[in-house]
Amino acid sequence: MESIINCKRIVTADETICGHIVVRDGIISAVENARSAATGALDWTDEVLVPGLIDIHTDNLEKHYMPRPGAQWDRLGAAIAHDGQMATAGVTTVLDSLSLHGRSTHGLNRSDALADLIGALDDGDAHQAFRVDHCLHLRCEVTNPGLFDLLEDYLGADRLQMLSAMDHTPGARHPGGLDAVKEKWRRKGMSEDEIIERLNRQADWRDPAGAVERRAKVAALGQQHGLPVASHDDGLPEHIDEAHELGCTIAEFPITAEAATRAREVGMVNVMGAPNFVRGRSHGDNLSARALAATRELDALCSDYVPQSMIRAAFMLTEEPFGWSLSEALATVTAAPAAMSNLQDRGVIEVGKRADIVRVAHAPAEWPVIREVWRGGARVA
Repeated sequence: MESIINCKRIVTADETICGHIVVRDGIISAVENARSAATGALDWTDEVLVPGLIDIHTDNLEKHYMPRPGAQWDRLGAAIAHDGQMATAGVTTVLDSLSLHGRSTHGLNRSDALADLIGALDDGDAHQAFRVDHCLHLRCEVTNPGLFDLLEDYLGADRLQMLSAMDHTPGARHPGGLDAVKEKWRRKGMSEDEIIERLNRQADWRDPAGAVERRAKVAALGQQHGLPVASHDDGLPEHIDEAHELGCTIAEFPITAEAATRAREVGMVNVMGAPNFVRGRSHGDNLSARALAATRELDALCSDYVPQSMIRAAFMLTEEPFGWSLSEALATVTAAPAAMSNLQDRGVIEVGKRADIVRVAHAPAEWPVIREVWRGGARVA
């Protein structure tokens, strides 16, 4: 099956061209720079043709599985709703980031939910219910004494594409330590009793003494299974050095500029949340993604908790004060995350790549609107 698409703005890896692409049997077979329209082609003339977005970290599936505290939803229904939201945000490949946590949060028992959510992805594939590709990113909480009991069942899963090592013990990765975290909570209006209660709640299941050993083992398992490993929420250059020595290749949400700069110095790449970029600041008062964009140390963006934020952030990068080219900006949500997650067959408009493409209507300083989404040469949204 063949389709030809005319467009005045086709965003390739290096430039934006006027011309057409040819899609044959799910693959891009030609990318032509031509002023005259191809006969019989689909007309996307006045809009923008970009690669399908690749989201390497999102909590969106868990959000649909438990949309309110204590209100658990049907697992397949949750996965289908999540899939639809990703598709209409222009995402054609998503790494569903599921937490290997040691306790319940917001009414959701993370340990029990893990098997159910991965089962939901399997159900969706079996029923051909999904519009986008669902891969897996397992978020390894290194203070969880039961971490490897959860992880071992999924290390050989075909959809597993990434691991991350994280420690959410209050103050553990923050450059100011626990005192700085307490002060931040006070500024948000928490009383001393509320702070103590929160600390006790977050500490009652953790084994901080084993965190260093578990972090090293997560990194070793990643290398053993050919999986990229991200180091999460690093606040100090020393944290980055440790991660790099262990073999981590991605600095995921570095919380200070110093950590992000060190990541680049040792050859790691920085990925930040697109909601952080769109809002102009982190919801946790950490490093702004815009600050990294200003220094050109931002490599990739992920949806984190708002799928629609990725396309908005990418186009914002082309505006002042950043002024990135459209190719550079779109790469943060396409080519860069593809490379980070070893997905070599997608992420760029190029002959031989999978025909994951998105039609975007965009005017400067306005939200981009997704008009069409194609995965593997077939329209899915």
